[in-house]
Amino acid sequence: MSLDGTVTSLSGFCVAKSDLRRWRWEEREVPVGDLAPGQVLLGVDKFAFTANNVTYARLGDQIAYWRFFPAPEGWGYIPVWGVGNVVCSRHPELHEGERLYGYFPMTTHLVLEPRALRGARCVDGAVHRQELPRTYNEYVLVDRDPGYDRAHEHEHLVLRPLFSLSFFGAEFLKEKRCFGAGQVIISSASSKTALGLAFLLAQERPEGVEIVGLTSPANTGFVQKRTGYDRVLSYQAISAIAAEPAVFVDIAGDGAVRAAVHRHLGEALKHSARVGFTHWDALACLETDLPGPAPQLFFTPDHILKRRQEWGAEVLAARLSKAWRGFLGYVKPWLVIEHTAGRAGMERVYQEVLDGRTPPEKAHVVSIAQRRAT
Repeated sequence: MSLDGTVTSLSGFCVAKSDLRRWRWEEREVPVGDLAPGQVLLGVDKFAFTANNVTYARLGDQIAYWRFFPAPEGWGYIPVWGVGNVVCSRHPELHEGERLYGYFPMTTHLVLEPRALRGARCVDGAVHRQELPRTYNEYVLVDRDPGYDRAHEHEHLVLRPLFSLSFFGAEFLKEKRCFGAGQVIISSASSKTALGLAFLLAQERPEGVEIVGLTSPANTGFVQKRTGYDRVLSYQAISAIAAEPAVFVDIAGDGAVRAAVHRHLGEALKHSARVGFTHWDALACLETDLPGPAPQLFFTPDHILKRRQEWGAEVLAARLSKAWRGFLGYVKPWLVIEHTAGRAGMERVYQEVLDGRTPPEKAHVVSIAQRRAT
């Protein structure tokens, strides 16, 4: 595309910050001729949309997720993990057609200011993102990354952000020796994040530690068929958890479930981690009312930086890659990824995920543009 052209078809899916069930489409023009030196215009090819993205919206103000991609007052672009192609470049080292993986808004285009280009990685240098967590500002030039497997791109989009949380969560618990507890209790046990955590913990955990999954009655059968959990209970059976020292990893974010676990275990609960909000619209309870330790937010970017400093970037990448390959083998027999295109498809997927109607064996990749990406 020439620098004097104009992109007239930028479309963006915005949600109301105060009510995630309200959304609208934003339309605006992107004057390509106004790109500053060092900037590139990306066409957003496709992205995953999962309950993890709903968590970003749920914590949008608390952890500044809304600030990554500015939107009209009162509205927000939920960040997603996707891939985009360079449509136009004023950067001397990035060329049209190059493909980038990273953090995107749910729009058809995005302007980036790639900086700190080293090998296959760069960082968006946009001023408004400089005070935000660096790990969310990093992009991978996948055509230059020998470790990026294009054959598993959809799995990468859907699972890799979730698996990062699983990986660093497992490393945290192993480092802490599970806080001396004899059981790790994981809510939303059918979620991909929980399955990844259970998969990794089952491979290397302190001796005698049991992994207990909590899930809805409808998903109990699915979870019981997955390796990793030693025991699977429905939310209605929380009272059947052994009243022994335990760690609670709360991926559901359901206040009633969290309260039931805390009240059942009390001081036997050695650590309580808030990880996600798969039950994003469930009634919350005041955490000051809970017996046992106060729930602590597990923020993955902090743990990524910690491990980089301790292990070094190369060792971290190697360990993460090895664990990722194992997890791909784990999900291959049962995971179905549906690729949807177009506005109507985006709206349908959003509503389904928001309502919690996506079966645990299914996931979504979306292209807002009608053309399906290959």
